[in-house]
Amino acid sequence: MKSSFHQHIINSVSAGILVLDQNTRIISWNTWMEKRSGMAAAEVLNKPLLDIFPELTASRIDRAIQKALHQNSPSLLSAKLMKVAFPLFTESIVSRKRRQRIVQSIQIKPLEQDGSQYCVISVFDISTSDLRERTLRTQSDTLSQLVTDLKEKDHELLTIFNSTQNGIIIFDTDGQIISVNPAAVRLIGAPRNELTGDCIYHYIDAVSEQDFRNGNAEKRIQRLAEHHEQEREIELTDRDGKTIPLKASFNVIPHPDEQTRFYIFFRDVTKQKKAEERLFRMARFDGVTGLDNRLSLMEKLEYALQLHKRNDDGLSVFFIDLDRFKSVNDKLGHNAGDLLLRMVGDRLKKRCRDCDTLARWAGDEFVLLLEQQSHQRSAITVAEKIIREFQKPFRIEGHDIYIGASIGIAHYPEDGLNSQALISHADQAMYQAKAEGKGVFRFFTAEMNTRMTERLALESELRQAIENEEFVLYYQPQIDVSNGTIAGVEALIRWNHPQKGLLGPDSFIHIAEDCGLISAIGDWVLQEAISISAQWQKRFGKALMMSVNLSPRQFTDDSLVGKLRRLLAAVGMKPSTLMLEITENDLIADSESAHQILASLKALGVKIAIDDFGTGYSSLAYLRTLPVDTLKIDKEFFARAQSDDTDSHIIAAIIELAHALQLEVVAEGIETLSQMELLRMKQCDIAQGFYIGKPMAFDVLENWYSGQKGLH
Repeated sequence: MKSSFHQHIINSVSAGILVLDQNTRIISWNTWMEKRSGMAAAEVLNKPLLDIFPELTASRIDRAIQKALHQNSPSLLSAKLMKVAFPLFTESIVSRKRRQRIVQSIQIKPLEQDGSQYCVISVFDISTSDLRERTLRTQSDTLSQLVTDLKEKDHELLTIFNSTQNGIIIFDTDGQIISVNPAAVRLIGAPRNELTGDCIYHYIDAVSEQDFRNGNAEKRIQRLAEHHEQEREIELTDRDGKTIPLKASFNVIPHPDEQTRFYIFFRDVTKQKKAEERLFRMARFDGVTGLDNRLSLMEKLEYALQLHKRNDDGLSVFFIDLDRFKSVNDKLGHNAGDLLLRMVGDRLKKRCRDCDTLARWAGDEFVLLLEQQSHQRSAITVAEKIIREFQKPFRIEGHDIYIGASIGIAHYPEDGLNSQALISHADQAMYQAKAEGKGVFRFFTAEMNTRMTERLALESELRQAIENEEFVLYYQPQIDVSNGTIAGVEALIRWNHPQKGLLGPDSFIHIAEDCGLISAIGDWVLQEAISISAQWQKRFGKALMMSVNLSPRQFTDDSLVGKLRRLLAAVGMKPSTLMLEITENDLIADSESAHQILASLKALGVKIAIDDFGTGYSSLAYLRTLPVDTLKIDKEFFARAQSDDTDSHIIAAIIELAHALQLEVVAEGIETLSQMELLRMKQCDIAQGFYIGKPMAFDVLENWYSGQKGLH
């Protein structure tokens, strides 16, 4: 190899290289330093470094140089640790208006050669994050090459050629390989003698055999080498035919008196490519299920809409929400929940074609994109198959887990012309499916959109209602069936709406539960009811049993017991005068958790009532295991009892068995004298309903109580 070639390689390195002798005189200064400092090599060679850069005196760089020369110790100086660095600029120092100082990473290494001590300084530009990443990746290898490069001319650069971790292949205008370094030999997997004389285009895809015909090689490589400081992505084919991704730069080695030669400088970026693939998957695929994520789905939906619009074809969007998924997380933990989500994804994929897209939208929600759906019947068939899939249990940690799926379906173009509209409308249809009993599918209709608009408006008004204190409590009296005296009251919330007047809970409680406002409303109800109970005792000198309904979210709130303890203590109310009502369905949804929560409430001393008994699927034998005090028989039984002896017998059986379990029985919805007579005959304990008294404001309740003579 000729020294001009070696010097060409040094000057093509994308870093500043300067070498100092033992007296700190500059004996080497490469092209990179010339461009960034504005000083040619002739201006600085054989001059002491501090004469050229006096500002470096006593700096970290100065101290590191002394360590290298006198203690044979290398140093790595980062930009954060250097107060003073080389005065290097991104553009020629002549262009003062646009010059920008380079942020530098500097390595200083000692070099001993023929009994003399030298110091090799390498300067890397880390002004941008891209350069910083590139520098951190390559500076160690580059320095290792350059330190060994400072031996007698040919020997110096031959060492770089052989020791660098980057591959180098030198070839001529015919494409014939003249020399390869060990790194290139290792990467290609063929011995050096086999590669020498072979053709470069057999291994590198950036050039072809055609490029070297008719004297075209020099022009082609010149074009590839135009930006030699910028690496380009190419591929190398090794001896076994395996493709390896590379970052490479092409360079021309001009020889005035000989044939021009070229070299390619490259490195293996397989690990980087795999990391990029992982980042791509993280950005576009769900980490739990491996399905497309929301971003990926929306991109595919946008593309599908453009395609279907051109082809005048239809497509369907399924919004799928899992029923009872939360109880799995609560009971078995999040690992089991994640496993269940993966199993759900696997089952849903079985019902998809290759052209369909299944994505996890969020939490326990999935979205299915069905393309080429010209008829609604096709969507119905898929929906029915999905519903059937969820009728089979999921086996997790030895448990058979039963969950359902509620599905909302929107169809293009009838239900929306863009992705946002289709997703929103499918979501609305899913909520309708849940409202109708879950485990079913519903197609979007215009009426749903109207209801959703009204619902969103009502949700906003609910938030204002909490802030403006628009809620009030009404109280419905409960009497002792045996003597007609008052036994307690049930607190029932009303919304004093500014425009619509007094609204019952059926018109807003379900919305409050869905949008997360139920906790704030429920806390207010508890506080107000307990306060009123204390006022009653103060006025009438006797305790009043106050019944309050708990929402499912309140019932599972870990802070419930603490809140109750503070509220009761604040007004001096006995816990035994507070009755908390929980629906039968909420108790049986997760019986194990229900046991623990009820035990905590009973330990506090409050009473527990099971509301709407008879509407769920529990049995009195199951209730025997629960720490409850009262059963409230659902009013539907009494509505039918006058015309149906079966319901009358059921009421009698419930009362008899409840008493056998030492549970108090409250009959709801009593509206007639004959119903009261039935309760007396069946020895029911407590009655509640319009026949006794409608829900009323507290002052009206006080008057009612004062004038009440008892019902017999």
